[in-house]
Amino acid sequence: MNFLANWTFKHRKWVVIAWLLLLGGMVVLGQQIGSAYSDSFTLPKTESKVALDLLSKYAPAQQGDDIQVVYAVKKGVLTPQDIAPVEARLLELNHVSGIDSPFAGRNGALSKDGTIGFSTLHLDVSGSNIKKSDVMLIVNTARSFSGSNLEIELLGASIQKANEARPGSSEGIAMLAAGIILFFTFGSLVATLVPLLVAVVGLGISSSSVALISHIFSTAQFAPILAALVGLGVGIDYALFIVTRFRQGMHSGMSVEDAVKTSVKTSGRAVLFAGIIVCIALLGLFTVGVSFLYGVAVAASLAVLVSMTASLTLLPALLAMVGKGIDRFSLPGRKKESHDLERGGWAKWSASIQRRPVVWSASATIVLLLLSLPALDIRLGSADSGNDPKGTTTRSAYELMAKGFGAGYSGPLQLVASIPNGADTQVINKLESTIAADPDVARVTPVRITQDHKLGILTVYSKSSPQSAATTDLIDRLRTRTIPDALADSPIHVYVGGSVAIYADFANVLSGKLPIFIGVVVLLSFLLLMILFRSLVIPLTAAVMNTLAIGAAFGVIVSGFQWGWAESLLGTHAGPIEAFLPIMLFAILFGLSMDYEVFLVSRIQEEWLHTHDNATAVRRGLAATGGVITAAATIMFSVFAAFVFGGQRIIQEFGVGLAAAVLFDATLIRSALVPGLMQWIGNANWWFPTWLEKMLPRISLEDSDV
Repeated sequence: MNFLANWTFKHRKWVVIAWLLLLGGMVVLGQQIGSAYSDSFTLPKTESKVALDLLSKYAPAQQGDDIQVVYAVKKGVLTPQDIAPVEARLLELNHVSGIDSPFAGRNGALSKDGTIGFSTLHLDVSGSNIKKSDVMLIVNTARSFSGSNLEIELLGASIQKANEARPGSSEGIAMLAAGIILFFTFGSLVATLVPLLVAVVGLGISSSSVALISHIFSTAQFAPILAALVGLGVGIDYALFIVTRFRQGMHSGMSVEDAVKTSVKTSGRAVLFAGIIVCIALLGLFTVGVSFLYGVAVAASLAVLVSMTASLTLLPALLAMVGKGIDRFSLPGRKKESHDLERGGWAKWSASIQRRPVVWSASATIVLLLLSLPALDIRLGSADSGNDPKGTTTRSAYELMAKGFGAGYSGPLQLVASIPNGADTQVINKLESTIAADPDVARVTPVRITQDHKLGILTVYSKSSPQSAATTDLIDRLRTRTIPDALADSPIHVYVGGSVAIYADFANVLSGKLPIFIGVVVLLSFLLLMILFRSLVIPLTAAVMNTLAIGAAFGVIVSGFQWGWAESLLGTHAGPIEAFLPIMLFAILFGLSMDYEVFLVSRIQEEWLHTHDNATAVRRGLAATGGVITAAATIMFSVFAAFVFGGQRIIQEFGVGLAAAVLFDATLIRSALVPGLMQWIGNANWWFPTWLEKMLPRISLEDSDV
């Protein structure tokens, strides 16, 4: 870090110019090349994937997504004349391979009172491979036929994805909230604007970079929003820590050069390792083996990497140029001097923790465990269109389908039968009757045999909604009992597919991968912290405490979104937690929790190296970092909360989970549990076997000349 600190200070003007040129170049390049976001994913060796492959091979016209065009009349009943012009026009559009009309002998597509009906629009591509413009053309074309008596709405995964809007105002709200908190933390307008400028530069570069990497990795539609959320949070936090250390140096009488170099070599080094841990946790998603997560992992880690690099180079360069002007335009009457490490508020709080370390540690642990209890009831899946924002065509279509037919009609199951040459297909008819008799099945369409007699296709409508646990149970029952019993010794194999089954398989695959992923991330973080702090106890307790914070965050998510406690506030109905959310959140939260661990314990270690008195080190370390960690957590909480009200359920879940974890981490863990445990454990915090000391490389967060 010595070289980086010296080089950045010496070439500060060129560093700033280089970052601004990089920002301009990446923005222009991103606009020229564009993005290629896609929500496609493959799950090898799953039934839904086998069903999709069979359709692709023997019935390519059936392999694409289906769109349900829902019609509703206010007066009278729906007639063929009402929908004929709509269907004729839709058949002329790109990627539309056919339409099943409710009046073409397909029973069950008209409601009992005749006021609601639906056509099934077959696409020749999956929803992840169709352009948004083509999807919106289908939507706009169909809805253009709506009139005073006829309402037309559309439902389907491709429609749902196309309707997802990026909450563009969230970044602005987050920046405003962060600016207000920084201003009251520093009491200076200049000290506030410097971190915000660094965050804006980092956000601009990372946003363009994420768009570019979407051409290399399969990158989900929500990835840029998630990358912006994480990048802004860590970027402003990292800048806050370095600016705070710079101001402390200036207030203690250092020269501008010494203050810049000291901030880079102490807080900057902590930023480096904190950022590395976040990136390790995120890139650990590659161990899961699900390509859908690769682009998201790269996008989020890239945002962290850019923010970290900007904090270590651009920020010190700006501080060197601002110099003594860092405290200009201060709040009237606000003292510029740093707080007292022996008699300040945080020093008193630390002393109170040290008087009863067991009580504080046990109390914080009990609270975190209680908050984690709802997580034991977590159910993974995919929310259906009943959770889409009100006013969207998918939400309106879902409500019409539920009213006219039942909630299950909005997400049918597709059963694909592989028929060997000469096999008796009567067994499929028997299967159809058996499935229809299931108490959770609303309707089964007659089997359709392809012209080459290679495939048989059945559509099953459940009585429950696509996101319901009853529908998941129906899928499991069909696969494990109903289909095997009906087929008996027949050479025909039947696979349960369709979008609902795909998401169920996705949840099962990720649930199985989660323990391995957690183990890899925890182990790598343990090793890095062990090398960093030359301790076995500190990385072990850090892993346990971070897991507690994540468990508490999952508890909040389950109670808010699965149990529906957040419905009145966020407008989302109770439903399953997105299948990939736990594994993604664990990666992000474990990394972010380690951020605060590194900042707090590195300062405690710094005091320990000076005094070799554990109690003094804990007290002074918390006194020095408690205020800035609280401010950083408040900023990060505000950034995450700003994304909660964007309307997308996935982003809402991420925002609530991240905000809750940061809140618990800053209050219960870093302010009570960590100092309490470190006081109680005593000098054993710093015990490290001699033989291990000799084997591992030495990395210090403090330079000998600081």
